[in-house]
Amino acid sequence: MRKIISFMHISLDGFVGGPNGEMDWIAINKEIFDHVEKRINTGDTALYGRITYDMMESYWPTAADKPDASTHDIIIPGGMPVCTK
Repeated sequence: MRKIISFMHISLDGFVGGPNGEMDWIAINKEIFDHVEKRINTGDTALYGRITYDMMESYWPTAADKPDASTHDIIIPGGMPVCTK
């Protein structure tokens, strides 16, 4: 039997997104990227909501090609399969 592991950015008081869905409160740094990479590598399937999927679909295909690409941008796209809606 497979396990389901929930992985999401949520504050201790239950905050997920701002009134307009903004996620600018999330700390983006090497520590969080390292944690995300470890979590992603433990599973074989990722399930995203529509808004997150749209964001990921538009970002990852070219993330590693950008001049300022982080190590995370270079490593993760190989683990982000292209999916259709």
